Amino acid sequence: MVVSSSALAEPMRITGIDSVHGNVRWQVVNDTVMGGRSESRFVYENGLLQFSGRLNTNGGGFASLRSNRQDWDLSEFSVVRLKVLGDGRRYRFRLYVDGDRASYQSDFSTAVGQWLVVALPIDEFYASWRGRRLSRPPLAASKISGVGLILADGIDGTFDLALDWIEFGHVLTAQQPESSEEGPQ
Repeated sequence: MVVSSSALAEPMRITGIDSVHGNVRWQVVNDTVMGGRSESRFVYENGLLQFSGRLNTNGGGFASLRSNRQDWDLSEFSVVRLKVLGDGRRYRFRLYVDGDRASYQSDFSTAVGQWLVVALPIDEFYASWRGRRLSRPPLAASKISGVGLILADGIDGTFDLALDWIEFGHVLTAQQPESSEEGPQ
């Protein structure tokens, strides 16, 4: 079956200046919940989310940020895109489902001081619980009720990730850029 691009729903931006959802709230969850020593914080100002801190692998080794649960209708979407300004570290983007303690994750790399648009196909996210990969079928976009970020790359030290926006959309075509060095828009 061939579907014309005009039949696809417009992307849905859930954070950032042009967001259609102003009720996304964030919460930090670090390894301190299990006796670890990592620290993180976030600032959300003018549509830009700044997630930073210090990872400590002695006794834990993760820092994360989660949204509150949402009532989104994402059933028409196949990819999540993020516009990030990174520090060269490798992060994971997480998707949450109501009533499930596991999360679905996809890794992405950042480049020091460069804005990138990262595209993560939803059907390539894998289920995980407490750092262990689970054998589960692909996630249905219609079940997504929250998002998050986690840094658990096993490297002690500071981190800093700026997130300009998050949107759900469709797989990129050859005419759409996958990465950009421009600042927030």
